[in-house]
This record gives sequence, C-alpha cells and structure tokens, in this order.
Amino acid sequence: MKSLGFHISRAVQRFYHSLGRVVFRHSIAFFAIPILLTVISAVGLLRFNEENRIWYLYSPSTAPSHFEHAVANEFFRDRGGKFWLEVAITAHDTGNLLREHYLEEVEGISNYLNYNFTVPCSLTNTGQCSFSQLCTGPCNDNQIIPIFRMIYRNITQRLHPNFRLTYPTIHLYNDDYYVGEHFSGVDVDSRQRMESIRVVVLYFRTDKQNGAVAETLDTWERQVLDFVNHFDNKLVNVTLSSDGIVSHEVRRNGMSCVPYFSLTVVFVFCFIFSTSRDRNDPDFTVVDMFFVALFGTMGPLMAVGTTFGLMLLIGLPFNSITLVMPFLVIGVGCDDVFIILHAWRKTNKEDSLETRIAETMEEGGPSITLTSLTNGLSFAVGALATTPAIRLFCIYTAVGVLIDFIYQLTFFVAATVFEGHRMTKKAGKIYPNKQSQVALEAPAAVKKPGARNGIVSRYCRLLKMWQTKVVVAVTILIYWYYSIQGCLTMEIRMDSTNLILKDSPLANTAYVYEKYLWRQGTLVFAFVNNPPDLSYPSNRQPMLDMVTRFETLDKSMGRNSTTFWLRSFLSKGLLDLDDQTAFYPNLEMWLQDYENGGGRWNEMVRLRKENGSVVGLDKFMFSTGSVMEQGTWNERAELQQEWRELADEYAAYNVTVFQSYSFYVDQLGSIGSTTVSTVLGALGTMAVACLCLIPSYTSIASSTMAMISINVGVFGLLSQWGVSLDPITMCTTLMAIGFSVDYTAHISYHYYRNPKEWPSDVRLADALRSIGWPMIQAGVSTLLSISPLIVIDSYMVSVFIKTTVLVIGLGLIHGILFLPMLLLSANPTTSSAKTPPQPAEAEPMPEKKFITIEEESSTLCQQKQVAERVLSQPLSIESQKEVLSATNSV
Repeated sequence: MKSLGFHISRAVQRFYHSLGRVVFRHSIAFFAIPILLTVISAVGLLRFNEENRIWYLYSPSTAPSHFEHAVANEFFRDRGGKFWLEVAITAHDTGNLLREHYLEEVEGISNYLNYNFTVPCSLTNTGQCSFSQLCTGPCNDNQIIPIFRMIYRNITQRLHPNFRLTYPTIHLYNDDYYVGEHFSGVDVDSRQRMESIRVVVLYFRTDKQNGAVAETLDTWERQVLDFVNHFDNKLVNVTLSSDGIVSHEVRRNGMSCVPYFSLTVVFVFCFIFSTSRDRNDPDFTVVDMFFVALFGTMGPLMAVGTTFGLMLLIGLPFNSITLVMPFLVIGVGCDDVFIILHAWRKTNKEDSLETRIAETMEEGGPSITLTSLTNGLSFAVGALATTPAIRLFCIYTAVGVLIDFIYQLTFFVAATVFEGHRMTKKAGKIYPNKQSQVALEAPAAVKKPGARNGIVSRYCRLLKMWQTKVVVAVTILIYWYYSIQGCLTMEIRMDSTNLILKDSPLANTAYVYEKYLWRQGTLVFAFVNNPPDLSYPSNRQPMLDMVTRFETLDKSMGRNSTTFWLRSFLSKGLLDLDDQTAFYPNLEMWLQDYENGGGRWNEMVRLRKENGSVVGLDKFMFSTGSVMEQGTWNERAELQQEWRELADEYAAYNVTVFQSYSFYVDQLGSIGSTTVSTVLGALGTMAVACLCLIPSYTSIASSTMAMISINVGVFGLLSQWGVSLDPITMCTTLMAIGFSVDYTAHISYHYYRNPKEWPSDVRLADALRSIGWPMIQAGVSTLLSISPLIVIDSYMVSVFIKTTVLVIGLGLIHGILFLPMLLLSANPTTSSAKTPPQPAEAEPMPEKKFITIEEESSTLCQQKQVAERVLSQPLSIESQKEVLSATNSV
C-alpha cells in the first residue's frame, strides 16, 4: 500500500507539470502580473509606520514590565507619554569630579542645558524654547547639583552638623535627599561622607503634553545629541541616553545595511551570469546568460518590494531589523533559479517548448517547494514568538520567502518561456531551411548505462567503504561533542550595545552605566495601589514593615537609600496619635508646606477626596536603592525577580514594583524557553513538510537527523565563537533551521525518486548529479549575497554573517558527506536480476547533424505520432523519455 506521502509527492509533480503548461500558454500574464503586483504594493508606503522603541520591541508582550510601566504612568498622571533624557558626565581621566573646577563644569553644563540651550518652537513669543520652558510639573531634578557644589566648596558649611554630605543620602537641616541617582562611582570615608565622585548624571524629565510640545521636545533631544557629539571640553566628557536616542541608534544600525544591498544584487547577478554557462550547449550565448541573470535577480527583488508594501498596507510596522530580510530573500530566490535552470537543461531538446517547460516545472517545482515551504514555515513558527522584534522579523521574512517562491515559479518560468522562444527564433535565422534548430537537431547524446568511472560514482563507492565510514563517524562524534558543549555553555545575555553600531555614541554611555551607575544606586519604585486606612495606627506599621523588608534585601543599599513620605511625616510630630480624625487634614496641610519640606513629597502621594475634603489615601509610592557587584543584566534580572516576589507577598495592598530598565531584563527570563520551544516547533514542522514530499521513512529519518546535526552545530559553534543567546541569535537560529533543509531534503528527495532496484551508490550518484551542483551554487550565491555586510561593524550584522557562514558550510558538508553516508548505511545494496541503468559521466558533445524537412518528412511524421501518443498517456517523465528515445533509430 502506498503511503500518504507517496500520493502527495505524485500529486505535487502532476500539479507542477500542469502549471508548467499553463504558464507556457499564458506566459505574458504570468510575467506581467508579478510586476503589476509589485507596483500596486507600493501604495503601502503611504501607510508607512516605523516602530523602533527598544523597550517595546525586545520585551515579551506578556512580560510583567508592560503592566508595571502602565501602573507607573498612571500614578504619575502621564500626559501624552513620558520624555526622559539622561546626561552622564565624567572626567577625561575618569577621576574625581570633586576636584577644583570639575564640579563647576558639571554645574555649568546643567544650567546651560536646562535654561540656555534652545530650539525653534511656536510655543513662546521669542520663537525659541529651552527645556525649562517645555517642562511641566516638578522640573527640579538637577537642583541638588548647585546645592551640593555650594556646600562642598564651603568648608565651614561642609563640616556644619546641619549639612551632612553622606552617600547615598545627604542631610540638609531636617530633610534627607537621595542622591544615588545623580552620583555614582562614589568613595566615602568612615562616616559615609563623600570623598570622590566619578560620575554625575543630569536628568531631564517631563510629560509630552500635546503634539506641539512633543515635537519640540524631539527637536530638543536631537539637538542635544548633536551638542554631545561635538562637545569639546578640557576637563570632562559627556554622554547621554534617552528612549528617542536609543531608538535612533537602533534604527541607524539596521539602516546601515541598505547601501550594501546594491552590491549584493551586483554580486549575485554576476555569479548567476558566470555560472549559467552550459559547456555542452554552444548555442547558449552570453546574451542568454545575461537574460538568465537579469530575470533571476528581478524575481527576488520584486518579492522584497511586494513584501514591504504588503506588510505596511495591512498595518504591520516597519522595524530596522527587518532590513536583513532582503538579503535572505535574494539568497533563497537565487537557489530557485539554479534549480529551475538545472531542470531545464535535463529536458530533451527534441521536445516542444511547452513540453520542456512542463517537464522543467515537474522536475524543479517539488524541490523549490521543499526549499521555500520549509524556509517559510520555519519563520512562520517564529512569528508566534511573544517578543515583538522577533515576531516582526519572522513575519516579514516568511512572507518575503513565500512571495519569492510564487514569483520564481511564475515570473521566472514565464521569462524562461520567452527565452526559449528567442532561442528558437535565433536558431531559425541561422538555419533558414529548418523549422527550428532546437526542435529538429539530431538526438543529443543520450545517457548510457555502464560507465562508472566518473568522479561522482567513484566518490559514492568510496563512501561505501568501511574505512571511510569509520573516519566520518569519528569526525562527526568530535563535531557533536564540541557543538553540544557549546549549546550547554551558551550564555543568556542582554547587552544594550548589541543593538547599535560600534561607533555609536551610546557605546560610551553603556560603558559608563555598566561600570558605575548600575552597580551603585539603581532605584526601584514601589506603588501601593490599595493602601489601608493609615489614620489607624495599627495599619501604619505593616506599611513601615514592608518598606523595611525592601531595604533589607541582599542587594539593597539599606534605609539610607529609601525615600518614604510616611517616615518623614511621622517624624515631624505633627500628628496626635490619639486623634484619628486629624490624620488626613494634617497630611494634606503638610504636603502643601513647601517651605518646611513637606511639599517635595507631593508627587509621591495621591489623596482621595469627597466633597472637597480628604478622606483617605488613593495610592502612594516609595523608592529604595540597590547595589550590585558587577551590574550585569543577569544580576539585575535576579534583583528584579526578588523585588517582584516581595511585592507579591503584599498582594492585599496591590503592590507593584517598577524599574526603568525592567523591559530589557524581562527577556532574559523568557529567551531561553522561548528559543527552545520555537526551535523544536520549527524542527517538527520541517520534519512534517519533508514527510509530505519525501515518502520514504528512511530518507526522512536520515535528512531529519542531518538537519538536527546542522542546527546543533550552528548553535553550539556560535557559542564557541563568542555569541550569546539573545533575540538576535534567536532570529538567526530560525534562519539556520530553514536553510538547513536546503542541504538535506534535496539529496533525500532525489535519492528517493530513483528506482529502488538500483544499487544504493548508483541512486546516490544520480541524486548528487541531479542536485549537487545547484546546491553548491546556492550556497556560494548566499555567501555572496551577505559578503558586502562584512564591512559593517555591528553585532547584529556579525551574528547574521556568522550564522549564515556556519549553516552553509555545515549544510554543504552534511549534504555531500554525512547525509550520503547515512543513506548508504540505511539502504545497503540489494541484488537484482535486472541490471540498473547507471548514469554515465558527461561525454563530449557529438557533432550535430541537421535534417531537412524535405529529406525526413516521413520520419518527422512518425516521431510526431509517437510523441502525441506518449503525451496522451499518464506516464511519468522517465517513461515518456524511454518511449521517445525508442524512436531515435527511426
């Protein structure tokens, strides 16, 4: 009983045979429609929408940081979105900023950016706006800088008991001010007084109240970036960070690929042109080579254009990481060109052009389907990922590969029809007394069984030797050992510099943050959204205890880093503990008293009022600092998890913790499991796809094993090459899974198609002759398509290149060595009374003899009758060729 896969495979072959005839008969339509669709899809550019917010793209959609961010925005009454920009200042020698003149320079930069650095705007009478004019709410983030400088420079005040410049909290009279956010790289004496500061951070934070303010703030942000890039000072360096600038640099990283795509097109065109020459067909001229290369590259280029237009038209945003997609699509598209071209050359030149196109499609269509379908499905599985950046990249790439698949089987095949007509006309001009050189030339050299001394046949016999099997087995075991070791030791790591170019100004910012800021003074904000009635003394203590627990975590800086309004309020002695009714009126009065320090807590408390009177607390917040040994992303992820677990213990009060970099931390906890599940899903999908097109369980098992081996090698050797697991690596891993099929399924498919009666080495030799050279061409063309990117100094691009080199190198080795060895071992030679036809090596092209219509009209009539009878019967291509060959002696 035939398997389901057998029937599917046969149905696919019949479908492509019929499709070939349809394309031949309607070649103009199949050529023009893809061009028309590409032009129409350009309408999508009118809906261009770019998404480069790094905190959104690289954090899972289900991550708790999204909810935490929403809670923080709601508490701070977010209006139109938060604007933030941080300027980090260090000395040229990274030394102490408390030295003479250094602190003055810091204060000068702070004042200049806040008050004197202006940009054009329509919000003021002068037409110029400074940040102080754009800021709403509390705009005194940097007021501690001049206060600190004034006290520190005055020795008398510095030693006064009312001014204690301790770290991370300084004491001014009866108030405490947390300065851990502003000062980092701090050394203290035995009394915790600051002796040196290596980094000072200035904060510029406000709300984007409306469109005009938001636009002006964006302009101010860009101008500050330009100011920093051209900043020249003898004493200090300046770096900066903001959401907008990070997005700009991430976008610049992706856009850096664009100028090199033209080189990719030129390289691929030249490669197709130079390798499309058929040495056995002298009539295939340079002009023919040009047209093959032209139409072969046009299809993938149109597929890229259609993909971008279509995705934008349906509302999917553009992201810079999707700019890698064109390089993948043009590589996959060129693979299809080589398969179609190879299948075309295997057809009989005596056949009509329609028959040759149908046979070309029947031969090449299933192989192209196997390649494109598996590549598309691999990325389609990745489209289910919860990380938006991975999801967008996979959707764009999956659609691009599938559109290229359609275009190559329609547009390029239609172009092949035109080329066939052109060659026929050309032959008619050279031989005017002939109907067609192609149709009437004497039979070409037919492959004869017998000769088995060619390179491919000798290679296959060599693979059957037990000595070769031992050497290959030992080699593959060593390869597996290092690959698996790399997989097990691959580090899950998030590095913000991985998303930007090496020459980005943010590279210096990342260094300063990792070396100083994230190790010392990072704040966590805790929002209590369902507080108890604090007018009851019994309800205050649980709040105080909760804050104390946050302060005593392993990586906490302790109580002196905490900002908590309730402690300050209770310490003022304003409250009669026995008078419950006076609690909230006194609290409201205290929060309005800016002169005595109560007003500065106003932004941390939300009062609930009824009929104009305060009756309770709606919500409140507090913050506390942390200190870490290295400040790595993994260490910060552990601390974030501790904060969340502690907050969960106070679920009755609806406590939510928020840390400004939690978006990036969240992916560290999910990237490992997401990668494993996605990779396993993609591998399973590949196996099912192969099962449908290769109805041989032995061949499927061999190709699946080789595919797994390739991907384990890619993943493990990437780790050995210094690549960590992150969203970019996950994207390239999905690419590797799809590409690995190209070098395993093709061999298995063509091996399966040969008669089982043939010896295994003969079946393998025929499979290698059928697909081996196109497979090598495909690998080389893909390497050429990415070669221009080598000059880009970017982690994202380098991982993409490393993955491509590994998957192609390992794929070719597995396809030519390891998989053939498996197939030979799983299908030992069987004896057969019937001598199998053995493909002969290429023989010299015999001299062509041309026949005239007058001399051989009867012969032609006989051949026509035989051909018509053959085409009317549902026979396979091999059977038709045997019958047609039988007429050669007529």
